[in-house]
Amino acid sequence: MQQKDDRGRYKMFSFSYVRLNESREGNGSPGSIEDYEVAYFSSILPRKFIRCMIIRINGKKIYA
Repeated sequence: MQQKDDRGRYKMFSFSYVRLNESREGNGSPGSIEDYEVAYFSSILPRKFIRCMIIRINGKKIYA
C-alpha cells in the first residue's frame, strides 16, 4: 500500500471490506462487501470512519 513509483508518488492499490454497520446514507447494509478497485495511500485523514473489516488487499485475502 505504501509503495512509491519512480516519481515518488504512492502506487495505487485495491481493497475490499465488509461493512459492519448499516450506512447512514442508506447505501450499504451490514455484511455487504464493498470493493475499491483504485485507491491511493494518503497522509490526509478522512473526517468520517465507517465500521468495517478489510478482507482483501490487491486481490489477496488477508482475513480468514
